[in-house]
Amino acid sequence: MNTSGTRRFERAPHVPGLQELKAVRPREGAADLRDVLRTGPFEAALDSAVRASGLSLERIQHRLAERGVEISVTTLSYWRRGRSRPERPQSRRAVRLLEELLGVPTDGLVSLLGPRRPRGRWVHRDDEVVETEHLWREFVSLPELLAELGSTDDGLLRVAAHDSYELDARGAGARLTTRLTLKATRDGVDRCVVILRGEDPDGALPEFADVRNARLGRLRSDPSVPLVVAELFLDRTLSGGGTTLIEYTLRFPDEGRRAEECGRGFHAPALLYTLEVAFHPDAVPVRCRRCSSAAVTGEPLSAEPVWISAAGRVHAVFENPGPGFRALRWEWH
Repeated sequence: MNTSGTRRFERAPHVPGLQELKAVRPREGAADLRDVLRTGPFEAALDSAVRASGLSLERIQHRLAERGVEISVTTLSYWRRGRSRPERPQSRRAVRLLEELLGVPTDGLVSLLGPRRPRGRWVHRDDEVVETEHLWREFVSLPELLAELGSTDDGLLRVAAHDSYELDARGAGARLTTRLTLKATRDGVDRCVVILRGEDPDGALPEFADVRNARLGRLRSDPSVPLVVAELFLDRTLSGGGTTLIEYTLRFPDEGRRAEECGRGFHAPALLYTLEVAFHPDAVPVRCRRCSSAAVTGEPLSAEPVWISAAGRVHAVFENPGPGFRALRWEWH
């Protein structure tokens, strides 16, 4: 069980070249832009520059890529909202190009960044984010499922996550209990969006058996994968920086196929991920590994043996997990 209608999308319309972009006259907000370039902060200046240019983040990303700088739309959005700041050399180079693309005077944005901020265990790694669709890139129906819920970004940072997975006597998933520590990255956050994948495309989808500190909202699914996108409404609306804890339990259908892994995808850095797996005494695998990969279905970038106890239990602790997929994977007889 991995925690975290197919349609093809047409190519975007013609994007003007660099000279064309430079020729675009600022729209409404130009006066605000002049003021905020003098006073900051960086995110306010970037937001004003984007609005004044009339360009979408998708167009801006495309032009940056043409100049050799790969920055995701999600990262640009985070910079614009103040959720993260450009820190790495390539990110700083992107800001230089943004000044050119958006018609901002040289150093107009860069000067608002100041010195690089310290990093450490409790410091959020700013520009290390990936789009949710990229993390789940082999699931072509996911963008449409998320679009039906209105957004790919619920405004919540997964500070910590704890998954406890139980298997039955056949080696199939029985229950998964998840506890999430969440922090709002903006005002007005009232829901959490979770992505779930079952093990058996021919079987029924997992169901929510219990939800605490939240209530179940809309569900969208693609049974052929199987994939579920769920909306959990928080007990209260959070302001930026506010925190909450939620817990939910999933119950898996009887007669499911044997599970071979359990894990969670992170599209932005977290502080801690703890994963526990309890095997039934009649179905204990021969070996288990803790794995990290760039995407949910990607080949492991690292894999380390993990001890299975005499009681058939195994766990893994991932400190400061960056974007990607963290999991336990096991082999049966």
